[in-house]
Amino acid sequence: MSVLEKVISVAKSAGAILAHEFSHINKFDTKGEHDIVTHADYQSEALIMKELQAAYPEYSIITEESPNIEGKTEYCWYIDPLDGTNNFITGSPYFVVSIGLAYQDEIILGVVYNPISDELFYAEKGKGAFLNGGKISASGRKDISGSLLALAYAPEEDKIRQGIALLETFVLQCRRVVINFAPALDLCNIARGRIDALIDNGSTPEDHAAASLILTEA
Repeated sequence: MSVLEKVISVAKSAGAILAHEFSHINKFDTKGEHDIVTHADYQSEALIMKELQAAYPEYSIITEESPNIEGKTEYCWYIDPLDGTNNFITGSPYFVVSIGLAYQDEIILGVVYNPISDELFYAEKGKGAFLNGGKISASGRKDISGSLLALAYAPEEDKIRQGIALLETFVLQCRRVVINFAPALDLCNIARGRIDALIDNGSTPEDHAAASLILTEA
């Protein structure tokens, strides 16, 4: 089994957890004054870390909810077990599992999976970007007035204020601005041509590592 095949298998297993919990979710925990986390985040992350550590025990891991793990090689996993927690808790199926692999601080593999729509985005460096086996490409639109933009911002108060200012700046200049708070899926939707750009003032590497490669390859 190749590394890509292994990561796809792990992402789908984690996605099955999210899909099951999505139908039963009724509570969440706070993570800072303006952020939330669910039991599904922890379950998904535990499975991903267990599977990847078993297969690649010397790789480092940077993840959303757990302490980072320092490995013995120049390979590092970037894991977001549930990108789009706000959507998950409010019943919107706009969320994904995101797993990226870096070598010497450069992303070389990315897998992003939405278990509700069963959409699997993936890329390896230099090999193109794919959605469920079909090659994808970005829209190439360059005129902001006709563009659909996504906006995201971090949950800290200063970042929220900056995000509101960004919204005010762009909302009258483009066709529409959407706020999904799921940057991994936003980047994948740019890669497939549904969204034209993401303006983000607060995502972390585990949020966008995998999807950034998918977009670059697209």
